[in-house]
Amino acid sequence: MSHIVAMIMAAGRGERFQGGAPKQLALVSGRPMVAWSIERFAACPDIKGIYLVVPPDQTEAWLAAMAEPAGEHVSELVGGGERRQDSVRLGVEALPQSVTHVLVHDAARPCLSDALINQILKALGNSPAVVPAVPVVDTLVVDAGGGVDAMVDRANIAGVQTPQAFERELLLRAHRKAHADGLQSSDDGSLVLALGERVKTVPGDRLNFKVTYPEDIAIAEAILSQTS
Repeated sequence: MSHIVAMIMAAGRGERFQGGAPKQLALVSGRPMVAWSIERFAACPDIKGIYLVVPPDQTEAWLAAMAEPAGEHVSELVGGGERRQDSVRLGVEALPQSVTHVLVHDAARPCLSDALINQILKALGNSPAVVPAVPVVDTLVVDAGGGVDAMVDRANIAGVQTPQAFERELLLRAHRKAHADGLQSSDDGSLVLALGERVKTVPGDRLNFKVTYPEDIAIAEAILSQTS
């Protein structure tokens, strides 16, 4: 029987956000950004636990933030590493052995929908690795020092989102091999691909965008006011 959990990545520095507090704790409609994703996962009956991976030197700040209602749904705070890749590996290693599958999500994507979670879980039933992807709509160029070096054909090009879902043992194997080989990537699906395993895609959600800059907060609040 499957034991599925969600692991929310919140250990990043958010350097482009330029805020005083961690980006993932920035207020979105009066609540810490990460609280929105926590509650969305908590509302899914198939997800049996929520693990939050945070900066190891900011535990007190996160404990204070999790005193808000969403915090009661968090199973455990796990200290992350130097890079996102390190944090995912440490997070997966900290999961109970009973866990069979894990959904890895970025805390900076607060507009996660129930529909996307359910779609990913359904696909996970017949694939060991699932990632949501949205087709690229902009024209892409290779920018070489302020000038266009080449145009990129956007056919079959898509942007990958989170949550990404994996069999726990597959994801752990992919991260441990990447760590041993010195392979670096900010995307978990690419590490699974590096093992020679197939990664299934499902349609992503354009509203499930990643908050990167301070002005993105207003966009997230507008979306959540219509979807929550």
